[in-house]
Amino acid sequence: MTPKTIKIGPSKMDLQINYENGTTLVMPSAFLRLLSPSAENKNNQNSKDLKKFNGTSINKLEAVGNYAIRVHFSDGHNTGIFSWEYLFSLGEKLKSQ
Repeated sequence: MTPKTIKIGPSKMDLQINYENGTTLVMPSAFLRLLSPSAENKNNQNSKDLKKFNGTSINKLEAVGNYAIRVHFSDGHNTGIFSWEYLFSLGEKLKSQ
């Protein structure tokens, strides 16, 4: 599902995504950093330890074509490309926790 809007929250500690159907997802930066879909982050993807990235904020977002964003985190990580589908699945995963 393609987002209507994506923005960094005022504290830079979350990502706020709005969809045309009225769905809104708010995802903490530590959650996104932990599950960043990059090759260098693959060891973290199986972890459930969000504490590892507590305090990691989002510095900026960068569009990747019409299908994804690159998130630049305060710890220097910026190699994960979050597709629209992956972001939506992360939001659903977060809601079910």
